[in-house]
Amino acid sequence: MKIRIINPDYGVSPEAMAERCAMLRPFVGPDVALSMVCLTQTRVEIDSAADVALAGPEILRLARQAEADGCDAVVLYCFSDPAIDACRETLSIPVIGGAQASLLLAPHVTRRTGVLLADAQRIPEKELFLRTLGLAPERIQAIGAISFGGRDIWQYRDDALRELERAGRAMIEQDRVQCLILGCLSFLGLAAPLSEALHIPVLDPAGAAVAVAEAVVRLGLKTSRKAYPGKSPEGLEK
Repeated sequence: MKIRIINPDYGVSPEAMAERCAMLRPFVGPDVALSMVCLTQTRVEIDSAADVALAGPEILRLARQAEADGCDAVVLYCFSDPAIDACRETLSIPVIGGAQASLLLAPHVTRRTGVLLADAQRIPEKELFLRTLGLAPERIQAIGAISFGGRDIWQYRDDALRELERAGRAMIEQDRVQCLILGCLSFLGLAAPLSEALHIPVLDPAGAAVAVAEAVVRLGLKTSRKAYPGKSPEGLEK
């Protein structure tokens, strides 16, 4: 099985993408090959709704290329699930988003879910966005964020973990949160140590996405054309 991961940030190095794939390997079976690509033409990082719109055409092109390469599923490596509907309309293989995958896994382990973002300014946007993903709104007990001052999460991992622990502990005490979802895929690898520190389940959206993609493929499921009417590739940017 081959799963193509689309990182919607511009110019991620091949070494960094290989590192992320290696970190995701434990979440899938030994017969699953993970590969990652990123934007090379659209100079954005997904930090706003405008970024999502600008990145959309190249994400769609990369998704179509994944299907042409013989991949069995596409994963969108972003908590905004950018261009997911467009990809589902266009591809015949499953397309899985990190936000939706992690959010819909949470009820298996909790009644009250909290989401921790990397930027407090995006809380109002996510409050509306998460309601569209299929989970009853009352299950999302709280949405919070760390204060990281624009620092690179990958460069300051220990600091990021400490901030997540601080914010997560406050959500547990104040909002009675029983489980946390990490609302940024730059938090990859921090779910396990955070869960150990807080003594509650913590869902990693990247891990959730590749695991769900594998399960969907093994179950032989395809995107419903009743839900996502097929879009002819004619006229789409190649």
